[in-house]
Amino acid sequence: MKAKIDKSTAFNGVVVLTLALLVVKVLSAVYRVPYQNILGDEGLYAYQQVYPIVALGVILTMNAIPSAVTQVFGSEGDFKQYTRVMIRIQSISAIFFLILLFCAKWVALLMGDINLTPMLRAASFSFLFIGILGVFRGYYQAQRDMNVPAISQVIEQFVRVGIIISAIILFMIEHWSIYAAGTLAIIGSAFGFLASSLFLILRKPFKHSQKKSYEFAQKPFTEWRKLALAILIFAVSQLIVIVWQVVDSFTVLHMLQSTGLDFQQATSQKGVYDRGASFIQMGLIVTTTFCFVLIPLLTDAIKAKNKVLTNRYANASIKITILFSVSAGVGLINLMPIMNSVFFKTNSQTLTLAVYMLTVICVSLIMMDIALLQVKNKVRPVLLAFSIGVVSKTVLNIALIPQLLMLGGSISTVLSLILFTIVLHKHVLKYYLFQSMRKYVIKLIVTMFILSIVVQITMWLIPEHGRIISLIELVMAAGIGVIVIVIAIVRTNLLSYRELKHLPFGDKLYHMKRGER
Repeated sequence: MKAKIDKSTAFNGVVVLTLALLVVKVLSAVYRVPYQNILGDEGLYAYQQVYPIVALGVILTMNAIPSAVTQVFGSEGDFKQYTRVMIRIQSISAIFFLILLFCAKWVALLMGDINLTPMLRAASFSFLFIGILGVFRGYYQAQRDMNVPAISQVIEQFVRVGIIISAIILFMIEHWSIYAAGTLAIIGSAFGFLASSLFLILRKPFKHSQKKSYEFAQKPFTEWRKLALAILIFAVSQLIVIVWQVVDSFTVLHMLQSTGLDFQQATSQKGVYDRGASFIQMGLIVTTTFCFVLIPLLTDAIKAKNKVLTNRYANASIKITILFSVSAGVGLINLMPIMNSVFFKTNSQTLTLAVYMLTVICVSLIMMDIALLQVKNKVRPVLLAFSIGVVSKTVLNIALIPQLLMLGGSISTVLSLILFTIVLHKHVLKYYLFQSMRKYVIKLIVTMFILSIVVQITMWLIPEHGRIISLIELVMAAGIGVIVIVIAIVRTNLLSYRELKHLPFGDKLYHMKRGER
């Protein structure tokens, strides 16, 4: 009986943490819309140049460090052990804080805009809280108490978004520059981290942990290496989009100006391109919500050395990932002309943003492939593929942006991510057997073709008259697109019952397939 209660509690905790992450992701995607609407594309450019550095801290404290601590320690760690880990990580993050604080001017010069210096200094303060937040959240996750880290994440995001809104208001009322407003918006992350840290500290997380010290103390180098690798792998899977944006921060402005564009034109072009970050975030919210539901079952199957179940869960995971990511990506591409004008007032660079949306498909597949390799404890293929992706992104930016402007930036992102995916998936194929994928892909292509036709007809039938009517058109077209996907699942057997039952409302879809109510 106790085992059942524990299992139920753990499951409920995962649900709570997932819902908190969804709230955080939605807030993170949405606030950029009023930010761009009021500060303009140049304001969004300035913010997006620096935000990826802050996002590194967000990923480390929200996902990478907590997941790594949970994986390495489990529920066996004691307070001394957690304290040692926290001090070590805190020391490393403090070094990053000092480097960025004192070298902000040189980093800004490398980015091509000296005015970013105060924003970069503001970003450095986020690194002061990485050890505290990451380890405290990891402790609670290891104890299967997901409510506390979930609440801390929501507190962090609400404080951050509140300060960003304050920056927007001050920009309007006090006529601040885009850089002054951007500095306040960026430092909002540090205040969010501070509020979240205070919440966790006041909970006194280690007060009940009086267990015998784990072997971490006996084998420090081995365990530090294990923990560092775990943090790195968890970070890589979550930082793909962020790292690609960092590459853009250091290359795009220089490449645009090399074509003859002046500084203002270049920042405006980059700002329009940065609109894509919000759309990609929206797409990834959809895909990551459903794609990883089978990973715990896959892990159990691998531990039980059940090859049949291992391959079955791997097949289902890949199929679900492909279905939702392709649907989100193709849907965003079809809706891009309306979304661009509804959310950001103009439909500038719609083709550039449409190509950029293919990122949703690539990143979703990469994250799933990393998860499939991670449960097999295969680290090197992930690091190899990641390195190839980053290098190819940098090279392609330098080669394509002078020729195609920001369309070249979108193409370089997609091509480098495709290369990343191919290298990664070749290694995945060594450990899993996938069946009937060709037939599945053909069905999916036909479904996407039908979806595109239906959505385009819907958009053609409803004339655009202002942003409100366009928003209604957007909601209707998106809703019809979802209906097409549901019909395809029901009528073409895109997903079998074994695959459907792991999704929300999967049983109802299965009964629809059988013609039942």
